[in-house]
Amino acid sequence: MSRLILLGVIFFTTALVFYSIGIWSEHYVKKLKSWHVLMFFFGVITDALGTWYLYLHVGHLIFTAHTISGFIGLFLMVFHFAWALVVVINNHTTLINTFHRFSLFVWFIWMVSYLSGLYLGIQRLS
Repeated sequence: MSRLILLGVIFFTTALVFYSIGIWSEHYVKKLKSWHVLMFFFGVITDALGTWYLYLHVGHLIFTAHTISGFIGLFLMVFHFAWALVVVINNHTTLINTFHRFSLFVWFIWMVSYLSGLYLGIQRLS
């Protein structure tokens, strides 16, 4: 396994940890908190780094179902983080208490991409 792929896998898995902690803790308390937004931020940054390392490994974009779902997932994560930041900064009470519904949707879409990447990576190892 090349160094760039290994770094990508490490960053994607770190993104999974950060993002899942933020999403599921927010879901359980049913209230968006500042530290959830921080976890979303770390998830976005680590996912973007993982994407960058895999791009460097391949050297160009290859549009497959996995690539498209990955970019959709990353875009949704960025949008989700930005919206959560605005909600917390503006202390929008209604959205603070209902934001978790959107969060689960974004997490699920991102998980499709993560799991498809995991599946494709395992296939290439065998």
